[in-house]
Amino acid sequence: MIQQLSTRDAILELLKKHQNLSVSQLKDFLNITEMAVRKHLIKMEGENLVSSKPVRQPMGRPVIYYSLTSAGEKLFPTNYDSLAMEILCDIEESLGTDAIDQLFENREKRMRKKYSRRIFSEDNLKERVSQLVDVQSESGYMTEYDEISDDQVTFSQYNCPIAAIANKYSKPCDAELSLFKSVLGTDNVERVSCIAKGQNSCKYVVTESKQQPQAKESKDQPVKQ
Repeated sequence: MIQQLSTRDAILELLKKHQNLSVSQLKDFLNITEMAVRKHLIKMEGENLVSSKPVRQPMGRPVIYYSLTSAGEKLFPTNYDSLAMEILCDIEESLGTDAIDQLFENREKRMRKKYSRRIFSEDNLKERVSQLVDVQSESGYMTEYDEISDDQVTFSQYNCPIAAIANKYSKPCDAELSLFKSVLGTDNVERVSCIAKGQNSCKYVVTESKQQPQAKESKDQPVKQ
Protein backbone atom coordinates (compact mmCIF):
# COMPACT_ATOMS: atom_id res chain seq x y z
CA MET A 1 0.00 0.00 0.00
CA ILE A 2 2.86 2.37 0.86
CA GLN A 3 4.35 1.98 -2.65
CA GLN A 4 1.10 3.41 -4.10
CA LEU A 5 1.48 6.65 -2.16
CA SER A 6 3.80 9.59 -2.65
CA THR A 7 6.77 9.61 -0.26
CA ARG A 8 5.22 12.50 1.65
CA ASP A 9 1.89 10.72 2.08
CA ALA A 10 3.63 7.48 2.96
CA ILE A 11 5.56 9.21 5.77
CA LEU A 12 2.35 10.74 7.09
CA GLU A 13 0.58 7.37 7.00
CA LEU A 14 3.46 5.62 8.76
CA LEU A 15 3.50 8.24 11.51
CA LYS A 16 -0.25 7.89 11.87
CA LYS A 17 0.07 4.12 12.29
CA HIS A 18 3.17 4.01 14.48
CA GLN A 19 2.89 7.39 16.29
CA ASN A 20 6.66 7.89 16.69
CA LEU A 21 9.36 6.94 14.19
CA SER A 22 12.99 7.86 13.65
CA VAL A 23 14.58 8.73 10.31
CA SER A 24 16.24 5.32 10.27
CA GLN A 25 12.95 3.52 10.84
CA LEU A 26 11.22 5.54 8.14
CA LYS A 27 14.10 4.77 5.76
CA ASP A 28 13.65 1.04 6.34
CA PHE A 29 9.89 1.23 5.78
CA LEU A 30 10.21 3.27 2.59
CA ASN A 31 13.41 1.78 1.19
CA ILE A 32 14.88 5.19 0.40
CA THR A 33 17.93 7.08 1.72
CA GLU A 34 18.00 8.84 5.07
CA MET A 35 18.76 12.10 3.25
CA ALA A 36 15.56 11.78 1.24
CA VAL A 37 13.57 11.09 4.42
CA ARG A 38 15.11 14.11 6.16
CA LYS A 39 14.25 16.42 3.25
CA HIS A 40 10.58 15.48 3.50
CA LEU A 41 10.55 15.73 7.31
CA ILE A 42 12.18 19.17 7.29
CA LYS A 43 9.54 20.43 4.86
CA MET A 44 6.66 18.90 6.80
CA GLU A 45 8.03 20.24 10.07
CA GLY A 46 8.07 23.69 8.49
CA GLU A 47 4.42 23.20 7.57
CA ASN A 48 3.68 22.20 11.18
CA LEU A 49 2.52 18.74 10.12
CA VAL A 50 5.16 16.85 12.12
CA SER A 51 7.14 17.56 15.24
CA SER A 52 10.43 16.11 16.48
CA LYS A 53 11.63 15.07 19.91
CA PRO A 54 15.06 13.74 20.97
CA VAL A 55 14.91 10.52 23.00
CA ARG A 56 17.87 9.40 25.08
CA GLN A 57 19.33 5.98 24.34
CA PRO A 58 21.15 3.58 26.73
CA MET A 59 24.27 4.23 24.70
CA GLY A 60 25.33 6.86 22.21
CA ARG A 61 23.55 9.99 21.06
CA PRO A 62 19.85 10.69 21.54
CA VAL A 63 17.66 9.60 18.64
CA ILE A 64 15.20 12.08 17.17
CA TYR A 65 11.69 10.71 16.80
CA TYR A 66 9.01 12.30 14.64
CA SER A 67 5.27 12.35 15.20
CA LEU A 68 2.21 14.03 13.74
CA THR A 69 1.08 17.39 15.08
CA SER A 70 -2.63 18.13 15.54
CA ALA A 71 -2.55 19.75 12.09
CA GLY A 72 -1.04 16.56 10.69
CA GLU A 73 -3.71 14.45 12.34
CA LYS A 74 -6.40 16.56 10.67
CA LEU A 75 -5.16 15.47 7.24
CA PHE A 76 -6.73 12.09 7.90
CA PRO A 77 -10.48 11.85 7.28
CA THR A 78 -12.88 11.46 10.17
CA ASN A 79 -16.57 10.71 10.24
CA TYR A 80 -17.43 12.61 13.40
CA ASP A 81 -20.06 14.83 11.75
CA SER A 82 -21.97 11.89 10.33
CA LEU A 83 -21.76 9.95 13.57
CA ALA A 84 -22.95 12.94 15.61
CA MET A 85 -25.83 13.53 13.21
CA GLU A 86 -26.89 9.88 13.41
CA ILE A 87 -26.87 9.99 17.21
CA LEU A 88 -28.87 13.23 17.32
CA CYS A 89 -31.40 11.89 14.83
CA ASP A 90 -31.83 8.76 16.95
CA ILE A 91 -32.33 10.89 20.08
CA GLU A 92 -34.85 13.09 18.28
CA GLU A 93 -36.75 10.05 17.01
CA SER A 94 -36.84 8.42 20.45
CA LEU A 95 -37.24 11.40 22.76
CA GLY A 96 -38.34 14.33 20.59
CA THR A 97 -36.92 17.75 19.74
CA ASP A 98 -37.03 18.88 23.38
CA ALA A 99 -34.32 16.35 24.18
CA ILE A 100 -32.08 17.86 21.48
CA ASP A 101 -32.67 21.33 22.89
CA GLN A 102 -31.81 20.09 26.38
CA LEU A 103 -28.51 18.64 25.12
CA PHE A 104 -27.38 21.98 23.76
CA GLU A 105 -28.62 23.86 26.82
CA ASN A 106 -26.50 21.54 28.97
CA ARG A 107 -23.53 22.13 26.66
CA GLU A 108 -24.04 25.89 26.98
CA LYS A 109 -23.89 25.61 30.78
CA ARG A 110 -20.62 23.66 30.60
CA MET A 111 -19.12 26.15 28.16
CA ARG A 112 -20.19 29.06 30.35
CA LYS A 113 -18.21 27.63 33.28
CA LYS A 114 -15.20 27.00 31.04
CA TYR A 115 -15.25 30.47 29.49
CA SER A 116 -15.67 32.20 32.84
CA ARG A 117 -12.12 31.10 33.68
CA ARG A 118 -10.81 33.14 30.75
CA ILE A 119 -13.23 36.08 30.47
CA PHE A 120 -13.32 38.41 33.45
CA SER A 121 -16.31 40.54 34.36
CA GLU A 122 -14.13 43.29 35.85
CA ASP A 123 -12.55 43.98 32.43
CA ASN A 124 -14.18 46.45 30.05
CA LEU A 125 -16.40 45.16 27.25
CA LYS A 126 -13.78 45.36 24.50
CA GLU A 127 -11.33 43.39 26.61
CA ARG A 128 -13.98 40.75 27.28
CA VAL A 129 -14.76 40.45 23.58
CA SER A 130 -11.04 40.16 22.82
CA GLN A 131 -10.73 37.38 25.40
CA LEU A 132 -13.72 35.59 23.88
CA VAL A 133 -12.13 35.84 20.42
CA ASP A 134 -8.95 34.23 21.78
CA VAL A 135 -10.90 31.34 23.31
CA GLN A 136 -12.93 30.77 20.14
CA SER A 137 -9.81 30.84 17.96
CA GLU A 138 -8.15 28.25 20.17
CA SER A 139 -11.24 26.08 19.70
CA GLY A 140 -10.91 26.17 15.91
CA TYR A 141 -13.46 28.84 15.01
CA MET A 142 -10.94 31.04 13.07
CA THR A 143 -12.20 34.16 14.83
CA GLU A 144 -11.29 37.76 13.96
CA TYR A 145 -11.94 40.89 16.03
CA ASP A 146 -12.64 44.41 14.73
CA GLU A 147 -13.49 47.70 16.42
CA ILE A 148 -16.16 49.69 14.59
CA SER A 149 -16.44 52.63 16.98
CA ASP A 150 -15.83 53.61 20.58
CA ASP A 151 -18.90 51.70 21.72
CA GLN A 152 -19.20 48.94 19.12
CA VAL A 153 -17.04 45.96 18.13
CA THR A 154 -17.54 42.96 15.90
CA PHE A 155 -16.07 39.49 15.74
CA SER A 156 -16.41 36.99 12.91
CA GLN A 157 -16.02 33.21 13.02
CA TYR A 158 -14.95 31.76 9.68
CA ASN A 159 -15.12 28.12 10.71
CA CYS A 160 -17.87 26.22 12.50
CA PRO A 161 -16.80 22.83 13.91
CA ILE A 162 -20.47 21.83 14.24
CA ALA A 163 -21.69 23.28 10.93
CA ALA A 164 -23.36 20.03 9.83
CA ILE A 165 -25.36 19.91 13.07
CA ALA A 166 -26.22 23.62 12.95
CA ASN A 167 -27.54 23.17 9.41
CA LYS A 168 -30.21 20.80 10.72
CA TYR A 169 -30.89 22.12 14.22
CA SER A 170 -31.30 25.80 15.17
CA LYS A 171 -30.62 25.22 18.86
CA PRO A 172 -26.78 25.24 18.59
CA CYS A 173 -26.84 28.75 17.10
CA ASP A 174 -29.36 29.95 19.68
CA ALA A 175 -27.26 28.47 22.48
CA GLU A 176 -24.10 30.09 21.13
CA LEU A 177 -25.71 33.54 21.08
CA SER A 178 -27.01 32.99 24.62
CA LEU A 179 -23.53 31.88 25.73
CA PHE A 180 -21.88 34.97 24.28
CA LYS A 181 -24.39 37.29 25.94
CA SER A 182 -23.78 35.55 29.26
CA VAL A 183 -19.97 35.52 29.24
CA LEU A 184 -19.77 39.08 27.88
CA GLY A 185 -22.23 40.33 30.48
CA THR A 186 -24.50 42.15 28.02
CA ASP A 187 -27.66 41.51 26.01
CA ASN A 188 -26.40 43.86 23.29
CA VAL A 189 -24.97 41.06 21.14
CA GLU A 190 -26.44 40.59 17.67
CA ARG A 191 -25.64 37.91 15.12
CA VAL A 192 -25.73 39.51 11.67
CA SER A 193 -24.55 36.56 9.56
CA CYS A 194 -24.45 32.79 10.00
CA ILE A 195 -22.54 29.95 8.33
CA ALA A 196 -25.50 27.61 8.85
CA LYS A 197 -27.58 29.96 6.67
CA GLY A 198 -25.09 29.82 3.82
CA GLN A 199 -23.04 32.91 4.67
CA ASN A 200 -19.24 32.87 4.85
CA SER A 201 -18.99 33.61 8.58
CA CYS A 202 -20.88 33.84 11.85
CA LYS A 203 -20.54 37.56 12.55
CA TYR A 204 -21.52 39.20 15.81
CA VAL A 205 -21.92 42.88 16.64
CA VAL A 206 -21.47 43.88 20.28
CA THR A 207 -22.63 47.32 21.40
CA GLU A 208 -21.71 48.84 24.72
CA SER A 209 -24.76 50.05 26.59
CA LYS A 210 -24.79 53.76 27.36
CA GLN A 211 -27.17 53.27 30.25
CA GLN A 212 -25.63 53.68 33.66
CA PRO A 213 -26.04 50.95 36.29
CA GLN A 214 -27.73 53.50 38.61
CA ALA A 215 -30.76 53.53 36.35
CA LYS A 216 -31.61 49.98 37.40
CA GLU A 217 -31.17 50.74 41.08
CA SER A 218 -33.50 53.74 40.85
CA LYS A 219 -36.46 51.39 40.33
CA ASP A 220 -36.15 50.30 43.93
CA GLN A 221 -36.21 53.87 45.22
CA PRO A 222 -39.54 55.18 46.56
CA VAL A 223 -41.32 57.58 44.19
CA LYS A 224 -41.61 61.05 45.64
CA GLN A 225 -45.13 62.47 45.71
